[in-house]
Amino acid sequence: MLQTHVGFCIDESGSIQGIVKPLVAAYNKNVDSIRDAVLAEGQEATMTALAFGHRTLKHRVLYVGQQVQTVQELKDGDIQPSGMTPLFDSVYRAIKKLEELDDGKDETTFVINVVTDGQENSSHDPGVLTTVIEMDRKIATDRWTFAFLVPKGYGARFSRSYGIPPGNIQEWDETTAIGTETAFIQSSRAFTGYFAGKTKGIKSTKSFYADLTNVTVREARKELSEITNQVKFIKARTDGEQIRYLVVGHGLVWIKGAAFYQLVKTEKKVQDYKLVALRVKTSGKVYCGQDARDMLGIGQAAGTVRLVPGDHAKFDVFIQSTSVNRKIPINTEVMYWPRVGTQKK
Repeated sequence: MLQTHVGFCIDESGSIQGIVKPLVAAYNKNVDSIRDAVLAEGQEATMTALAFGHRTLKHRVLYVGQQVQTVQELKDGDIQPSGMTPLFDSVYRAIKKLEELDDGKDETTFVINVVTDGQENSSHDPGVLTTVIEMDRKIATDRWTFAFLVPKGYGARFSRSYGIPPGNIQEWDETTAIGTETAFIQSSRAFTGYFAGKTKGIKSTKSFYADLTNVTVREARKELSEITNQVKFIKARTDGEQIRYLVVGHGLVWIKGAAFYQLVKTEKKVQDYKLVALRVKTSGKVYCGQDARDMLGIGQAAGTVRLVPGDHAKFDVFIQSTSVNRKIPINTEVMYWPRVGTQKK
């Protein structure tokens, strides 16, 4: 049976004080979703949880190697906010704890998920550099995945500074309860996609977030509005043509916000006011609504986020464009939906 060892590094620095309750509640829901995903895929998983930032202790082990089916819920008092943010020291400790569980089998994999409301500021044992080198060694085995939930505006900097694949970084609004809940919904969907991918033979990923693997067409029909008869699709026959010229060149009127580009590459910024549409690959039917963003893990509360094309399974994804000069890759499509045009954002 396929085995995954999951480790969570949970920030408990002083700044987390105001969101302890929603953080703990969201974490527990995430564990539940991991349990469900593992059972659905016929796999096994253990859970390991560490907290970092305590003023006196610096690092605390909450539990190690528990079968996901038997993991007990965290209580509010299990997270004790104080101190700084020795983030990478915690990652190093998580690696070492999970190494103790390694049976050496090629199909046994590891995921370390880090949740922080701030930036690294106090790692020294063994320090940032040593930890990043150790992470690189693990990633090279194709058995380890590292994913990070970081505050809004930190994602690109985090990726550049530490070499984390952009698709394994998700920004979140750490200042509110709804932002915290949304972050863990995104994380839950990502884990669901990870376990589904493992069933297909994928052992590690650089696109942990933004995954529609387990969203069914039935769910899309239920949760979203069908807009098939309201939209048209235009295929780019040359590379890099500007979206406005592509629309006008097909005899359509350029209306700001009416054109949607197809998601085929990493998008550095997808603002929270932009609509997302899903097209069923088999039937061609098109659906749109707020839940489309939720399915991608970029709910309204998430603000401006980075979106990476993951395994979108049965769907093509289209993102609303408010730019006149976005360049469209050859053989990709633009969706034209005049009903939502003239958006003022």
